[in-house]
Amino acid sequence: MALAVAFTACEDEESTIGIGLQDPATLYHGICDTLYGTAETQFEDSLNTTGYSAGLLGTYSDNIFGDAEAIIFTQINCSAESGLNYSHSTIDSIVLSLSITGIYPYEADTIDSKLHRFNRRKSTTIPLTFEVRQLAEGMDDSTIYYANDVIPVSNNILFNDIVSVNSRDTMVHFRLNNNLNSLLANKEYTHDEFLEAIKGIRIRMSSATQCMLNVNFNGAQTKMTVYRTHIEGSDTTHLEEAFAIGNGAVHFNHFSHTYTGDLAVFNSNPTASIDGSRYLFLDPMGGTKLKLNFDNAIQAFHAAHPFAIIHYAELVLPVASDKADDMPPYSLLALRNFGDTTSSYIADMSDGFSSTGFDGSYNNTQNLYRLRITQHTQKLLRQGHDEGTLILINARRSSARRTVLNGYNANLTGNNPIRIVLVYSEPF
Repeated sequence: MALAVAFTACEDEESTIGIGLQDPATLYHGICDTLYGTAETQFEDSLNTTGYSAGLLGTYSDNIFGDAEAIIFTQINCSAESGLNYSHSTIDSIVLSLSITGIYPYEADTIDSKLHRFNRRKSTTIPLTFEVRQLAEGMDDSTIYYANDVIPVSNNILFNDIVSVNSRDTMVHFRLNNNLNSLLANKEYTHDEFLEAIKGIRIRMSSATQCMLNVNFNGAQTKMTVYRTHIEGSDTTHLEEAFAIGNGAVHFNHFSHTYTGDLAVFNSNPTASIDGSRYLFLDPMGGTKLKLNFDNAIQAFHAAHPFAIIHYAELVLPVASDKADDMPPYSLLALRNFGDTTSSYIADMSDGFSSTGFDGSYNNTQNLYRLRITQHTQKLLRQGHDEGTLILINARRSSARRTVLNGYNANLTGNNPIRIVLVYSEPF
């Protein structure tokens, strides 16, 4: 009974910080408090992009993050493990197809549903320049490729032209020139011989305006199709065969950044970090990550409340209103950092809770991200110190979205810094 009374007592009459952020399903009676810490922007230089189901293709440029480009490197795999036999065959055409799940920044263009009673994406046509080159070196299926890796290309250009893509399109097709035909026509290859002969391709895309494609490597329509005519004796047969690119073939995304302004420090010293007293920078494709630390606040709270029970805690990450992007990332991801530089998902991420505006989702009404960290905070208090929390863009390997968050200095953030808001009680 004494515990029940303590759990339902409320001793926070003078402060309502965080009450407006609580989900009604988790609004406990108790003492509300706020913890403040420090933060910095760090460069992430070892982003594994090998074999992922989603990729990026294109470029962007802005005044805060500078220039960025996403390039695809992929093998081309035979549909049959035995290889191919194109004896007595001529190549009619070769078509490269990419299944796409989004076109940034055009994906959010919608007609106002209040006026038209339904949502419908606007139809916008964007002229995009694609360049496809044959690789000069083969790819290794036992190698992990990272976002900063590159593979040399040959002078054999397979496509270099403009393709008009509509913002509603889910596919992009383009017909390759004849530079690959001679490597296939009348040839017979085992699978390994085919990989040695073809090696793979590099795909780049550019546009007069900022544009990035989200490529679905798992899509069955992401492929290279060869159309051929087989003549043997008096028999003529027209055939088509699909070759795997992306899923079913070794592939990875290369990301490059040329930072400007406050982020230019990464151009000269990728191991450096930027103090997050005022701003914290999260860019697309994992170029930067944030490290937050609430160690002093955790120690002070633990000393003052050694038996505190955390009913609810959330990490509040306000977006910097003076540098806000029109299309911020859908959600952010929090990882627990350890002293040996390793990290793991925080416990709260896997307990099945979901609610609009929580768990890292962007809340466009309050212009902030909210991550529920109840178990995580309780663990930090139990151990009495904090070795840091890492913040990343969720799906950073396939997101072109980026954002600037407020830092930890209340005076520099309009009294709206990053913080932990919690509700607790003390049984003793």
